[in-house]
Amino acid sequence: MFSLIQLQSFQAVFTHGTTVRAAEVTGRSQSQVSADLRAIEAQLGRPLFRRESGRLAPTQAAEQVFTRAAQVFEAHQNLARLGLGRGDDQVLTFGAPRSLSMTLLPRLARDLRRQFPNLSIALKFGRYPELVEAVAEGRMDQAIVKLPVNDWRLRILPVIDVPLVVVMRADDPLTALDRVGPENIGGRHLIRTSENAPSWQAVTAAFRQSARAPFSRISVEGVGPICRLVSEGEGLAVVNRLMAADYAGGLNLQMRVFTPETWESFAIIQNASATHGLTMTDIHDVLKESLSESRPPT
Repeated sequence: MFSLIQLQSFQAVFTHGTTVRAAEVTGRSQSQVSADLRAIEAQLGRPLFRRESGRLAPTQAAEQVFTRAAQVFEAHQNLARLGLGRGDDQVLTFGAPRSLSMTLLPRLARDLRRQFPNLSIALKFGRYPELVEAVAEGRMDQAIVKLPVNDWRLRILPVIDVPLVVVMRADDPLTALDRVGPENIGGRHLIRTSENAPSWQAVTAAFRQSARAPFSRISVEGVGPICRLVSEGEGLAVVNRLMAADYAGGLNLQMRVFTPETWESFAIIQNASATHGLTMTDIHDVLKESLSESRPPT
């Protein structure tokens, strides 16, 4: 008998053609994905893939397994939806970083309630490691987090890729540029997130490549306070556009893509053993609609 996690690994390899990419989209290690494939092949007694031009091409057996796996996932999702058709209230506990709490999460709650009238929603906020652990332990149904996430207890569904942007006041001379890099920022003050944040590490790496060093004297946890400081004239900031968009409009700020371009990926996570409530696909589709309303200033 194949587990859902093994089938998820197989489906990712079938779709993307490499165990490396499959590991990225499932949040598992490459060795775990390969082990899942070997386990399925051992039970079938037939190979699932053959190497062609550096990619894994599916065999006829893989085509058959893929069709059956799709049926299994569909049946699993149908089971998860059973409660939503009844008159009883259903509760979804959904987590997100606090920086998405201003507009995106309220829009998501609104759109979910429109599509699922019997649904009650509990929105929770926390840091990414806290959200991952809460979903993995079953204390939270789903959450939107930043990739990569590597936890075998979770199912992972990518939602959106967004670039880092330079946030500035509307009267800043840099608004005349389409893109802003270290050579444009020069020695101006940058309000940063924590030293270990991937976004700040990307900024410092970009400055090193241009033989410069970023100047920063203020470190803040949370994109909201960072944007507020920018609006008060304390400097510029390089942050994730998805999060900054929730604040830039209300604070009359402008955003320009940071160069060299650096992208961050967000995904929905759910406990791999979850068998009730809304599925990740349900949330993914509604979240995409909510995201389409975002019109960040440029």
